[in-house]
Amino acid sequence: MVLIVEFEIATPILRRTVDAVSRIDVEEIYQSEAEETKLICWVYGDELESVETALDDDDTIQTFSLLEVEEDRRLYSVTLSERGETQLTYPTAAEYDISYHEITVTRNTKIRARVPTREALFAYRDVCQEKDIPFRIQRIFQGSDPSGDRYGITDRQREALQIALEEGYFDVPRGTTLSAVATKLDISDQALSARLRRGEANLLQNTIGERTPT
Repeated sequence: MVLIVEFEIATPILRRTVDAVSRIDVEEIYQSEAEETKLICWVYGDELESVETALDDDDTIQTFSLLEVEEDRRLYSVTLSERGETQLTYPTAAEYDISYHEITVTRNTKIRARVPTREALFAYRDVCQEKDIPFRIQRIFQGSDPSGDRYGITDRQREALQIALEEGYFDVPRGTTLSAVATKLDISDQALSARLRRGEANLLQNTIGERTPT
């Protein structure tokens, strides 16, 4: 049975930025066509005017762009710098079929993840230690993640996939556009694209990816 694991890592990624705000929620992680690692993240705080100065000063960030603005938060697309790439543990998670469900950056980076086996968890932990990234497990439990379902998708991924399906986005030819679906969800095109990709990857990993050849 799969494990749901909540753990903390003390990674420098976004560390200088989060010092200027209250917290950062990383919504998506993906690799661009230029093979750069990009994060879609919500930045929360009472005085968000200083966040872009903090992003400029953060040596784990190469570039960033503002996607959305709300009263107490802003959505950014962030491209990691070379230093940020070297400290990134996401490729190791993907290698061991570990699916990130929630990532919250405050004093440390807190992650809730679906882990296929304890061996995969320990292998991930060992890579963190090799990178000198402190790793601390908070909770481990078996069964489906309460924030998702048996296919390993989060509520936000399920909503995006369902609306895209209902609107004909996956039809051939397509019955709607990415922008139209994003408008229905009240998010940016870039945030929706990343959310759909991650949701599709989770669905494939937890359906055909888990089948054993006969």
